[in-house]
Amino acid sequence: MDFNVDEIYLSDLPLWSEDEAQKILEEISLKHGISVDVITELVMLQRERQHQERAHGINLRIEEILGRVE
Repeated sequence: MDFNVDEIYLSDLPLWSEDEAQKILEEISLKHGISVDVITELVMLQRERQHQERAHGINLRIEEILGRVE
């Protein structure tokens, strides 16, 4: 997985910084038919907005991300 710009939001989390945790995440995602990219975007969105008093528009963004799940 290519983190580039997103490293600031994910690199401190074991799911993205530890190989074994990443492997488990990929296995669970495959088992449940959800892309790791979708999970990654949801976590990044939450972390980007966690310090905002009001997360205006977050529900729409979540719906957009989840809309990619088949």
